[in-house]
Amino acid sequence: MTVRTHVARTSGPPPRIEIRNAAGSVTLEAVEGAEQLEVRVEPLDDAAEQLLDRVEIDVRADGPDRVDSPTRLRITVPERRLLRTPEFAIRVTTPAGAAARVAVASADVELTGRFGALELTGASGDLDVERGTDVHVRTASGGARIGAVEGRGSIGSASGDVRVGRAAGPLRVRTASGDVSVEQTSGEASISTASGDVTVGAATGGALQIRTVSGDASVGVVPGLRLWLDLSCVSGRMESQLDDGPSGDGPPELTLTLRSVSGDMRIHRTAAATVV
Repeated sequence: MTVRTHVARTSGPPPRIEIRNAAGSVTLEAVEGAEQLEVRVEPLDDAAEQLLDRVEIDVRADGPDRVDSPTRLRITVPERRLLRTPEFAIRVTTPAGAAARVAVASADVELTGRFGALELTGASGDLDVERGTDVHVRTASGGARIGAVEGRGSIGSASGDVRVGRAAGPLRVRTASGDVSVEQTSGEASISTASGDVTVGAATGGALQIRTVSGDASVGVVPGLRLWLDLSCVSGRMESQLDDGPSGDGPPELTLTLRSVSGDMRIHRTAAATVV
């Protein structure tokens, strides 16, 4: 099949990328030291092959006379042909730190490298991010995996599972039936789910709030923290394996607020997770 490619040099701040692709895949790779955008669009079926020349690839700067203006890349593919959704594989290589907005339906999304602000929306496709500054994700049944959130994070899912590696800034996760797993939190984190289970591998400070209806919750706490516990459970079991923490009258270094109706709760000691 025919493949469309495009290369554009960049200057100034990291680029801003916007991609809309209903079906197929979207792959973004952020490369340290790169100075150009490289675009590759490949049709994956006959419907996409016939619409390849209608794919919009628009590259421009906010202002040609401003060296502080980011380069903007916008890719939009046709969504329908004779009641069929064409499938495209879109791949973009970009300088590190780029901001990206990606909207898909059944397409899978994979972002590798260091990104800035991210906004990802999908239906049934999986969303996979290695590292972002501010990460905002919305999905229906697709899974979401974020390796590291260095600033604010907001993740919403209906039935898809959510996995987060390291959350350094404020984090908010909401699901209905999807499970939530966070390897390490160090700031404020709020996790709520109806029937999904919640697992936090290592809470290292700040404030962690978990709310479930029938889902179970498990939280690991690193040693040496002064704790404040606020726990409430109606019919589920509650288990704490914490030994005596630091004494003194100082403020708490970690506040745990756990709420559940019928789900079980477990709090235990753990070493800090190592997340790259």
